[in-house]
Amino acid sequence: MRILHKKQPRRTNRFTRGKILIRNRNLLVAALATLISSTTAAQEMNTFEPVDSVYRGSWTFHGELFNFDKQVARYEGISDSGYGLGAGYSGEKGLFNFNVGLGVILIDDKDKFDQLVEDNDGDVSTKSSSISAVTANIDAGIQYPVSRNGNFVLGLNVGFRELEAEREISNCRNCYTEGVGLGGETYFKPFVKMTFSNRFDGTLALYSYTGDKGLDNSLQFNFHWKR
Repeated sequence: MRILHKKQPRRTNRFTRGKILIRNRNLLVAALATLISSTTAAQEMNTFEPVDSVYRGSWTFHGELFNFDKQVARYEGISDSGYGLGAGYSGEKGLFNFNVGLGVILIDDKDKFDQLVEDNDGDVSTKSSSISAVTANIDAGIQYPVSRNGNFVLGLNVGFRELEAEREISNCRNCYTEGVGLGGETYFKPFVKMTFSNRFDGTLALYSYTGDKGLDNSLQFNFHWKR
């Protein structure tokens, strides 16, 4: 499609962003305390299986619920939550683990603009904008089995997530676009991992972001397919 006429979006009054507070600090501390106490108990009891020192890798597929800071979301004209889908790779050896991932985030556009566009057949129509958001992340940290057979693992990682978002007319060349003020942030990630079989694991993780670029927290379920 190509642009015929641009209808400028109506904008509400903007205001200065304030400093965003971390809302999940207590939960993060509790998760870390649980991990430490569980590890200590395991060492004292000496009843768990030895930590596996063999490297294991797996392909991952995930779904994620994002919560954005309400003040930033209002300022940018977007919903304060979104849904993510993506894939990645995980590796682990002994107590160490790492993860890399790519994904997209579906975010409701509450401050849309319209444009007249012409498709390849010459038909003219009005299209509304939507939010396009892509993300990439990497993290690493420690994990420890807290069950006798090693099928239940607790861990804590530290990482960074890059996020790029735009308000645009989808599938339109030379149409009007504008940036959305969401950006990359570091995070802490307490997680629990469960083994389903020799080939499949599942991980439930809470991402607690530390910056002021609009990300508040996110909850992710990751499905691991072991190589």
